[in-house]
Amino acid sequence: MVATFCGGVFCSPFFRRVFFMKRRNVHGFTLVELLVVIAIIGVLVGLLLPAVQAAREAARRMSCGNNIRQVGLAFLNYESAYKKFPPGHGGPAPGGTGQDQNVGVGRVGVNRWSGTLMALPYMEQQQLYTQLFTLPYRHPSNGTVINGWLYPWDMGPNGNYLPWRTQVPGLRCPSDPGKMNPDANWGDDGQARTNYTMCYGDTTENNHIASHPAANRGMFQGRYQRRMAEATDGLAYTAILGEVGTTPSQNLGWGAGKFRIQGGMMVNVGGMNTGTGVLACRNLAQGDRYIGGTPGGHWRGMRWGDGHPSFSGFTTILPPNRASCNAGGGDWDWGIFSASSYHGAGAHVCFGDNNVRFIPNSVDAGDAGRDPPLGIDGARSNAVSPYGAWGAMGTKDAGDLWDAASIE
Repeated sequence: MVATFCGGVFCSPFFRRVFFMKRRNVHGFTLVELLVVIAIIGVLVGLLLPAVQAAREAARRMSCGNNIRQVGLAFLNYESAYKKFPPGHGGPAPGGTGQDQNVGVGRVGVNRWSGTLMALPYMEQQQLYTQLFTLPYRHPSNGTVINGWLYPWDMGPNGNYLPWRTQVPGLRCPSDPGKMNPDANWGDDGQARTNYTMCYGDTTENNHIASHPAANRGMFQGRYQRRMAEATDGLAYTAILGEVGTTPSQNLGWGAGKFRIQGGMMVNVGGMNTGTGVLACRNLAQGDRYIGGTPGGHWRGMRWGDGHPSFSGFTTILPPNRASCNAGGGDWDWGIFSASSYHGAGAHVCFGDNNVRFIPNSVDAGDAGRDPPLGIDGARSNAVSPYGAWGAMGTKDAGDLWDAASIE
């Protein structure tokens, strides 16, 4: 019958293959083939994932640079309004109760409020600023007036004093993994943080203390407000803000190899008014960890409202992502306060013209074995910074200009 009706396309080889051949069994992948496919997918993911992560970090780094620029703009707007920059740290008049409580020794209500706090109205944080200056301070839950000596000092009972727990979004770098612990009712882990700190120049001994103005060569100093005209090196050559990384968690540990340069600070490092002491500080860290010395605390950037340079300042002595060291045992002492970040290769710096540069770890930082410039008998040193282009960025009027090639 097939032969009878065969004709035209019905007898073609294609027709016979499709309609008259037996159906064949269709097999799936063999185990070897499946493993090969999985291996290829793994290789592709391995190649693409670093690129994706790098792209994300590039976006975070760009956002971080924009944040520090906005904080710098707030400082410049403050200067425009008052014809002076805010002090590195200061505060309301002593005496009275609540927020302007005179606490005696140290007078922390006067001495510790950060310049960042004073620039809050120019960061669209007028409400928080008003809360800080609303007296007397009342307990947030029951309205009881609180006149205790710890208010509003940054180490105060955080559960009662809410402003120190209020995180200003623009003060945080998105690359920084550190977060405030909302359950902590005491100590630095319960404080809101900052990644953007004020420049104290290239000196060490008494470099932030108001009674030692000759010791400071940067744009910020405790209880002293500098005018823009004091930056005779030029605003474009004078750093005002620098980036610091904060500790991811208080639970990282304190031993050698665990204490991070991001957030961590060493204490009781002697002789830092000499090159020998500067080298001793530098040699306490390797990579992003401390390898020796005595850990002091997770201080760097950990209290946005505390103006002491341990928390809210940086110096241009050791280059970015190096050790930070205090001369004494407390967070109030002078020392070396290094810039740092989680970008790996450097840290952002905002200059007086509001230009932001990413300063690499390899920046020309001169000779760390040289003695820091010191004020002698009330006369501030006008010497060129011994710490290269990095040191020159921190000085406002030493005549030590730097060029862009030194930070490439």
